[in-house]
Amino acid sequence: MTDKKTEISQASSASKPAVTEPASSAAKPEPSKSTSTPQAATSGPGAAAGKAGKPGPSTSVPPPPVASRKRRSPWLPAFIIVLVIAAALAFALWYQQQRFEQTNQQLFSQVQSSNSSVNQALDQARQALALTQEQSGKISTLESALSQFQGQVDGLDQAFQTLTDSGSDLVLINDVDHLVTIAQQQLQLGGNVANAVISLETAQAQLARANRPGLASLQQTLNGDLDRLRATSTVDIAALSAQLDELSGLVSDAPLLVPDDAAPEPVPAPDAPASTTSSSGASDSPADPAVPWWKQGLNTAQSWSADAWNSVREDLGQFIMVRRVDDAAALLMSPDQATRFRETLRLRVMTAQLALMMKQPKIWQAETAALVKSIETRFDERSPQARQALKIARQMADTTIDAELPTVDNTLQALEALRAERVSQKEQNAEGVPSDVLPASQSQEASDTALPSQESTPVTDSVAETLGS
Repeated sequence: MTDKKTEISQASSASKPAVTEPASSAAKPEPSKSTSTPQAATSGPGAAAGKAGKPGPSTSVPPPPVASRKRRSPWLPAFIIVLVIAAALAFALWYQQQRFEQTNQQLFSQVQSSNSSVNQALDQARQALALTQEQSGKISTLESALSQFQGQVDGLDQAFQTLTDSGSDLVLINDVDHLVTIAQQQLQLGGNVANAVISLETAQAQLARANRPGLASLQQTLNGDLDRLRATSTVDIAALSAQLDELSGLVSDAPLLVPDDAAPEPVPAPDAPASTTSSSGASDSPADPAVPWWKQGLNTAQSWSADAWNSVREDLGQFIMVRRVDDAAALLMSPDQATRFRETLRLRVMTAQLALMMKQPKIWQAETAALVKSIETRFDERSPQARQALKIARQMADTTIDAELPTVDNTLQALEALRAERVSQKEQNAEGVPSDVLPASQSQEASDTALPSQESTPVTDSVAETLGS
């Protein structure tokens, strides 16, 4: 087969025109020879016969034709392209696999973190659920306790309504008696009309709320005592105490007839500044052009002479002062005696304040009279402070603190009469009736009559605490 192909190729080459090959193709016969040599060696006797039939100068096998090699060359670039594409696909597949693994790892880590977050959220939800259940249990316990307390309050409210509205009148009488007694104590001990009015108004409100026809007389008596208390003129203790404090400051600073450490400067004469002012005004007045010159000169001379006389009189008045003093010892006080005198006056003011608080009219009158006398005899009346102190002291001396206050004896007597009447009625109604047949309300009334002084309602206790405070 090889020999036939060789012959066919030789025949085709002989039939074709000669082609000039480049130097590069002419330089390649040796590999052809080397490749054709084994072919010649393996060709056999047919090849030898061919050689014998065709004489030629050369005995070597001609090289393979160039056209056959050119037909084989296009497969190599395609093969290279396929290899490149395969390598690119392999690289892309490898890269995609790597990215897939990285993404898978990231997703796995995110899933793990999400699972941990979900577990934490579940734990917190369980804790919140447990806390909610615990709080629900506490709330249910509190609701049950509240319902119990509400039932107790309702029972107490019903009992209170039974006692105040449809129960015994004796309980209401005892409450009113307690309030009226507090008002009487406020009037007798402290003279406090305001607190007494508050107590009576509370008792009046209880009677009006009960609306008992049998207690109408008591309510009328209470209204009369309350009207008298409201119409009573009282002493304004706060205003009097403030005036006494002002008086204490004035006696500490007002100048005495003899200058001391508290007021070392003597008080000037009240008429000196007026005369000086009038003379200076006359001298400073402008000259009237219509007045003759000789009259203007006369006026000027008169004003100069008046000024000279006023200045001389003022200078001489500082050396010699003539005043009327009723107490001769007032001008003989030393500075130490003046200090002790002021302290004595302050003590008298404090004593007057205590007498005002304790409702002691005799002590009040004695102390205020002593203050008026001391200020009139020992202080310089030309001083504004001394005049103000004397004014306040005289007002205090004219004020009476022993104003007679009305009492609530009429209401107390009416209460005693009503209590005795109710007790007698209960005793008459209870005669001949066994104790076990009596209703609970009547047995309660019997216990109330046995201990009338121990009966009091929460309203009465609150009023007593308010007045005590």
